[in-house]
Amino acid sequence: MHKGKYSTKAIRLANESLVSDIDLENNLPWVPSFEERFAKFSGFKYAIALNSGTSGLHASLLAHGVGPGDEVISPALTVIMDAFATIYTGAIPIFADVDKETWNIDPEIVESLITPKTKAIISVSWFGLPANLVKLREICNKYNLLLLDDSAETISLKPLEPKSIFKPDIRVFSFESKKHMSTGGEGGIVLTDDKLLAKKIRQYSGLGYKHLTADRGRTSLSAKIFQNPNYERFDAIGFNYRMTPVTAAIGIGQLDNIDLLLESRIKAATKFKAAIHNCDWLIPQPNNQDGINHTYYTFGIRYLGNVKWNIPWEDFYEKFTSAGGHGFYANCKNPYLEPFFYGKNVGQQKLINGLCPVSEELQKEIMAFKTNYLEDKIVETQAEILSDLIDKIGR
Repeated sequence: MHKGKYSTKAIRLANESLVSDIDLENNLPWVPSFEERFAKFSGFKYAIALNSGTSGLHASLLAHGVGPGDEVISPALTVIMDAFATIYTGAIPIFADVDKETWNIDPEIVESLITPKTKAIISVSWFGLPANLVKLREICNKYNLLLLDDSAETISLKPLEPKSIFKPDIRVFSFESKKHMSTGGEGGIVLTDDKLLAKKIRQYSGLGYKHLTADRGRTSLSAKIFQNPNYERFDAIGFNYRMTPVTAAIGIGQLDNIDLLLESRIKAATKFKAAIHNCDWLIPQPNNQDGINHTYYTFGIRYLGNVKWNIPWEDFYEKFTSAGGHGFYANCKNPYLEPFFYGKNVGQQKLINGLCPVSEELQKEIMAFKTNYLEDKIVETQAEILSDLIDKIGR
């Protein structure tokens, strides 16, 4: 595996994109080339590359017709951007609690929150573990709702793809710098099998140009047409969410390296999992859901050392870093407990503590260990430090 952040091919293609409009390997412009390759890799008919995953969420909701007065259900244990994307459309975010074992949105609670105003469900594959798309698909079919999976923290869900009845209507990936694969800092892509949705998503993310299609960033028009003073360009309002050619070129190089990138994350998680073996106060997130393997954006554990050993979360962090550990991330605050939302009445919900008790409990307990180490020796050392600390405290 290439030891730098980006593969050698990704760097070479990025340089080539600065001097050529075409990816010569695929005989297409860079962005359509990346879209075609990623769609083939993921098993979807259409792919629309954008400048971020958040842009993808926003454009996807708009394409489905989500707007003022509508409600969109999303998890209470996730990043705030899922709710923000709903707000961008003028719709109302509704927060659903999660399953305590998987940490992903609980389908039973989702169904209890559905009203005549509900237009879509956003699922999130948290930390790399796929959400329960089978049950969520059944619910969406029952109530005629859009199922949009925020796949920003996972990338290989291929075993589900042949079973089209279980696929989300839309899947959104992020290529921000810490994700499984990156396109140079920011980037995203939207996948769907729905031709009309694909066209609308492309229009909303491409300034509303009327000749954008599901398949390509533009149709082939003769110069005689678009150079004419009567040529009309726009039939919708849109945003400038487009991906740049350099970004796409890096993505092509990283996609060719994706198996190694995934393998590296899974190996790191395996080492951390071995380090906490037989420790009943560090509980890992399960490694599969409906037969789909965890891809470990991070290695997440529930910390129960406060109850067993009277060692607060922050104190364990200090002990780990003092021993040479790199630290670990807390789970981000529940979106509705962030200052922007807290205390507001939003739709059917009062956004205060206690709204989603499982999500709030997990948020205080979770420790998320990095898995994007570039060298095996580094992660081995980190796992040893963790194991030694556990032995010192007591398993």
